[in-house]
Amino acid sequence: MPRSTLQLQSEEERLARLRNLVVLDSEPEAVFDSIAQLASQVCEAPIALISLVDEERQWFKANVGLPGVNETPRDVAFCAHAIQGHDVFEVPDATRDDRFSRNPLVTGGPDIRFYAGAPLEVDGGARVGTLCVIDRQPRQLSAEQAETLRSLARIATQALEMRRDLINKSLAVRTEYSKALEDSEARHRALVEEQSDLVGLCRPTGELVYANPAYARQFGRSPEEMVGTNLFDRVEANDKDKVRARLLAVFETGTPHTGENRILNAEGKTVWVAWTTRLQRGADGSKLLHSVGRDVTDRKAAEEALWANQQFLYRTGQVAGVGGWEVDVATSQVTWSDQTRLIHEVDDDFFPTLHSAIEFYAPESRPLIQEAVETGIRTGEPWDLELRFITAKGRPIWVRSVGEVLFDHGQPVKLVGAFQDVTARKDLEHMLAQRSATLGAVIEALPAHVCVVDGSGRVQFANRSFERWACPTPRDFFLGVLLRDILDPADYERCRPWAAKVLSGETVSFDVPFHNRVTLSVTLVPLRDGRGATEGFVLVAHDISRHRLEEDRLLQLSQRDPLTGLLNRSGLESHVTKMVQAGEGESLAVLAIDLDRFKPVNDLHGHATGDELLRAFAHRLGKLVRPTDAVARLGGDEFAVVLSGIGQASHADAVADKIIAAVDKPFQVGALELSIGASIGVACSVRPGEPWTALLEKADALLYDAKRAGRGRRVS
Repeated sequence: MPRSTLQLQSEEERLARLRNLVVLDSEPEAVFDSIAQLASQVCEAPIALISLVDEERQWFKANVGLPGVNETPRDVAFCAHAIQGHDVFEVPDATRDDRFSRNPLVTGGPDIRFYAGAPLEVDGGARVGTLCVIDRQPRQLSAEQAETLRSLARIATQALEMRRDLINKSLAVRTEYSKALEDSEARHRALVEEQSDLVGLCRPTGELVYANPAYARQFGRSPEEMVGTNLFDRVEANDKDKVRARLLAVFETGTPHTGENRILNAEGKTVWVAWTTRLQRGADGSKLLHSVGRDVTDRKAAEEALWANQQFLYRTGQVAGVGGWEVDVATSQVTWSDQTRLIHEVDDDFFPTLHSAIEFYAPESRPLIQEAVETGIRTGEPWDLELRFITAKGRPIWVRSVGEVLFDHGQPVKLVGAFQDVTARKDLEHMLAQRSATLGAVIEALPAHVCVVDGSGRVQFANRSFERWACPTPRDFFLGVLLRDILDPADYERCRPWAAKVLSGETVSFDVPFHNRVTLSVTLVPLRDGRGATEGFVLVAHDISRHRLEEDRLLQLSQRDPLTGLLNRSGLESHVTKMVQAGEGESLAVLAIDLDRFKPVNDLHGHATGDELLRAFAHRLGKLVRPTDAVARLGGDEFAVVLSGIGQASHADAVADKIIAAVDKPFQVGALELSIGASIGVACSVRPGEPWTALLEKADALLYDAKRAGRGRRVS
């Protein structure tokens, strides 16, 4: 059913807010990976994602537990449901939920059973995605886990918004600086074009028909001697193609062109000339090219010297609110750039003085800037300060003041510097500090063991859980100590190969048993410096001992027949698969067994007696085979035995005959003496390339041959 107009508008607004974050398809970032990792640990879930729901897909900004998966279609995404509400959306068991029971993410990999997602609600109320946790087992979050998931989602949302604001701020500053540079270059080009030092007229081939005296002097000739010569003879070889193209463009389009090229003067030296070329008609109506040039050799040399300063200005311009200022020491005249005036929020008719400039600083900051200026005048030491500031409109901000003193013959003559509004960055630093404190509190409260290890293997940080687990002494006593000296030697050796991998830059996860019979699930995440080099790692571990025991118990329950204690079909397949992987696939034999005259026992004496008879048969059957052989109840009164290490078919036949003989003996069930029999199909070996289950199918077919032949016999 199509969505209503209101819903469509709401979705369009949500998608617009999502794209405004400028985050889709971006590279992984440590802050989001850390949030997802924390969510996984706090909620004890193997999978945690920061998912952003686009128009046709959900894309993962952070991914814990689903390596290699970057996105999934939106129409199968649980998160597409989670963003419909404001609170945590929880699905305890997806297989029992009509909305998800047939979802391919439930029926296939990653086999989702449990899902909980907290929406990421950006400013304006748009829910652009979720912080979600996923488990392959049905479950529910505790109240504490749900609240922590909400808190981490709010932190993830704030991180997305701060990331967006920083990008937008950087783009705005670059645009402002680029425009200022373009305006400067345009003014410079205008000044160059107005100069008329060298004047010449030439044909499109480069033949000169006129040269003024300044032009001729460059080459040590008179204007008359220049007529008839070709200008290309004096153009530096590497510039000839460029000049020829410029002249041809003017000739063909009639549009004036400017350009610079090198010429060789009368002394054989290279001279840079800036040219403006226009189309002009000769006395006979022919097309001529009129060029006006100016010697810019000195400017070209100066440009190289200025380039370094321009690069500094460019980098400075990338930061919001950059301005310049200058103070003449002799006259105390203060000059501000337009941006500096904008930061001060002064009127156009405001003329600053050194005293009034200092008065803009907050009272507690004035002594600092005054001392910096006085020290600079006295010693020449530059300054770079970040201080509190109050604008002309009374608005409190933070500014960065960078300055130095220029000297002439040892006397200070000017103070020059840069001035920028750093309020946004200071606010961000404060906010990040608060977030860091929040994250620190969360890490401290985590049941997982967390520590930070530097590149030399020394512990730099540990939370309370790690302290209780690793060392009986307070953590202050082992901070700075080598990790190998804190852990049991055998435990450290088991972890050492993984530590080597993480120090090479690879994130690793592994389960490892420790000396105190505890099994930990450990994740090691590399720490990188500003250049990307690994300088240590974060260790996060949590105790999964009870989970392992429960997994083993459930595995046993899932692979055993509850009535007889024998393997069920799944257990048989698992057991035989291991035999095949161990190289015993070519020496297997399968016995398919069906009890004769069992149904009358159920009909005459009831199912309880039938069950006791099945248990008695299973017990007798187990004694007839080796411990290495697999015995299973496939269902009802159907059983199977898989024999390993069978060299000849006759060996399997002998076992089948023993079973038939043993079953012929009566079974004592309570006060009843019950007689039954057994029919058996025996299959040995399998054709190359066929699975071992082909043996079971073959044995089953032979079993029915035995029953048709009169029961109580073997067919092989």
